Amino acid sequence: MKKFGLILLIVGLGFSNGFSQVYTTTESSIFRNDSLFKVVKKEKTPLSYSCEAWAIQTSNTITAGFMNTLAEGGFISRDFLDPILDAHTGPKGYIGATTGFNISWTSAPKKDKVWSVCGSFGSEAIVDGRWTTDLFELAWYGNASSTGEVNVLSGSGIRAGVFNRFSIGGYKNDTRQRIELSLVQRLVGAEWTTPYGYLYVSENADSVESYLQSEARLHFGENREFTPAYGIGISGNVPIVPREFPLEVNINFQDVGLLFEPEGSRVYWVQDGLTTTGLPVYGDSLTWESIYNGTVSTDSVVQTGTSVSRMVLLPAKLGVNLKYKYSDKISVNGSIYTGGWMPRYLISGGLEMIRNDDLTWGVNYKDGGWGNSRFEIWAKINTQNKRVIYLCVEEPAGLFFREDTGAQTTCRGITLRFER
Repeated sequence: MKKFGLILLIVGLGFSNGFSQVYTTTESSIFRNDSLFKVVKKEKTPLSYSCEAWAIQTSNTITAGFMNTLAEGGFISRDFLDPILDAHTGPKGYIGATTGFNISWTSAPKKDKVWSVCGSFGSEAIVDGRWTTDLFELAWYGNASSTGEVNVLSGSGIRAGVFNRFSIGGYKNDTRQRIELSLVQRLVGAEWTTPYGYLYVSENADSVESYLQSEARLHFGENREFTPAYGIGISGNVPIVPREFPLEVNINFQDVGLLFEPEGSRVYWVQDGLTTTGLPVYGDSLTWESIYNGTVSTDSVVQTGTSVSRMVLLPAKLGVNLKYKYSDKISVNGSIYTGGWMPRYLISGGLEMIRNDDLTWGVNYKDGGWGNSRFEIWAKINTQNKRVIYLCVEEPAGLFFREDTGAQTTCRGITLRFER
């Protein structure tokens, strides 16, 4: 009996084991809940980025037709000069240009993280020119119409520079605040300034008095090698969005810092003074013989050399953008900017209209910077995968600067941005 019981026990265990194998191999889809074993894939937030390129040229006096005439050569009559001189409503004329590109990015926000990593890099070339109305009149008309008056030359000059920028910083996920520390390189640059100068010719043209101080710097060495300068700046933006009022304020700042110039730049400094009294006049005009026969006092100094190291300000730019949401389809915006070598505040205002989910467009009125009043139009196109294409044209007629359509324009520019 004991042997028979042991045999039954072994057979029972074998049957039980066989049944369990059948269950786990052939009937698992019936008796198990497979959803407990599925791997759930988390959808990752993509990297946010923006790629922007621009080319803008503005002036408050110089027209495209006048620049074309200078480039082609030929006789420049008063018909070309008088409108430009009349456009000098203020004490100075300006012309400026900027072109470059910038790529900015922000890392994907992580759960329970307040800040994300952000950064940018880009390059920009800036040209800034300014002159007094008296200097323009002397250069193109002479001094016949300004005898008995003091012609002011102080403040005239031109400068240019190419700046490369690399920035790294932080982006606050909830408030969208962004701050970056920038390493700025001025690859090459040049500048000429006239801090003080004047010319006076008496009403009877029998005496002349003039004085001029001028300085020029060329930022390359004696062997025409670049002498790049490096600086540190802070860039960023601070958006302010009230909860109970449909107004958005965005404060922007770029390259607020110092540039450390090394020694070795070429420097030319000129001081020139001329005073004549009681000059005899032969015929209808003064001659060099009459100057030497009169009483002449001159004071001229010319110095050349290389510069020492120094600190200068970066071409920082500060601005405030305002946006008031009038309705779901229409918004009113405005902005004011200063810096970036601009001689005047750049003020703009306009309308933004949402056509549909894919297209938003607007028009702005701008005044200041290097130019006078002008219009710009822009459009923003939303594509798939949250990508946006932005195109802005400043003074559209100015793009046809080689045609009669844009001959009287003083400004032109285009900006293209692709972002996600």
